[in-house]
Amino acid sequence: MKVAITFASAIFLLAVFSVQAQDLLEIERNGTEAQTAVSTPAEAGARGISREELLEQGVLLIPESSNDRIMAFDPFDGSLIDADFIPADPDNLSTPIEVLLNAAQDAFVVSDQLEDGVFAYDLDGLPLGLLAPAGGVDEDILNNVRGLEVDPANGNLLVSVATGPNSDAIAEFDPAGNFLGNRIAPDSATMDSPFDVLIDNGTILIPAITSEAVHRYDLAGTFLDDFALVDNFPEQIAVRSGGGYFVANFGGTQEGILEYAADGTLLNTLTPDGLGGFRGVYELGNGNVLITNGGGVHEIDRTGALVETEIDGVSARFISFIQVAPSLPESVPVPTLSTAGLVLLLLGLVAFGYLAIRRIGQNPSN
Repeated sequence: MKVAITFASAIFLLAVFSVQAQDLLEIERNGTEAQTAVSTPAEAGARGISREELLEQGVLLIPESSNDRIMAFDPFDGSLIDADFIPADPDNLSTPIEVLLNAAQDAFVVSDQLEDGVFAYDLDGLPLGLLAPAGGVDEDILNNVRGLEVDPANGNLLVSVATGPNSDAIAEFDPAGNFLGNRIAPDSATMDSPFDVLIDNGTILIPAITSEAVHRYDLAGTFLDDFALVDNFPEQIAVRSGGGYFVANFGGTQEGILEYAADGTLLNTLTPDGLGGFRGVYELGNGNVLITNGGGVHEIDRTGALVETEIDGVSARFISFIQVAPSLPESVPVPTLSTAGLVLLLLGLVAFGYLAIRRIGQNPSN
């Protein structure tokens, strides 16, 4: 009897845990996580340099949806620089996912999952409002937005679309936010529920959570192959030094940070103890890996061991390296002569030449 009760209890608990896990996946899929603002940690300071210098040196920017803000971290060791690099902006953001630098390098662009759009901020962090779609939110174009990419070839925005009439597409906008159509057309049979967009090595890589793979397309949007199959919730994909990629996998049997060679061979799965639900990933300059989840931003080593939690208690999203080209020094004005000044200069040169010739004539021995 005791055995029967114990067995029944085990089955019940397994069912409860299964439902809870499914609920977590559904919440992550739709961006409906409870957003409770937390106290803002003390600013770590901008390392004694100006904001402009920080951007020129390069910085990691990570949105977090507990406070709807953008945080800044050191790209070498992952340490926190400024928790309020772009301060909380609940008027525009609800679940910010990814922040990038626009092609003109004069503004940040931020995708938001619940607001169904891409929002712009100037380099000082001041909001510029909705960028894409231009003219206002249009759920027939963008719905359940996640990751985005700026095409280096033309500055256009490529935005993942998960639900709505344009679901399972990668929408394309010009730098002003005008909708140009889809770079990758809706096709749930091939790519279902995309979560990120990365242009690298002449291809577009799309982690998708329902089709459970990282799909690869050419730059025109034609399907090439599945770079890798992933069980079961790949979110951000990031370039790995030496070739290949990291993929942050939120759940499933491969939950962890997946490390791939350039040919798609799985090299390693990093599973730090006590952490789960992985979202963002970036390889730091010191060789370790910075990762994000619903509990904060963490540095792990290449064995998967936790090195340090850089900030906790915040729902952190994708990680982006941002670097602004140094501004050119102001040109030194070149002196110019008026017409009268030029005439006087020429007359002076003629007079100087005349006097020199006379002197030579008077002293032929010279």
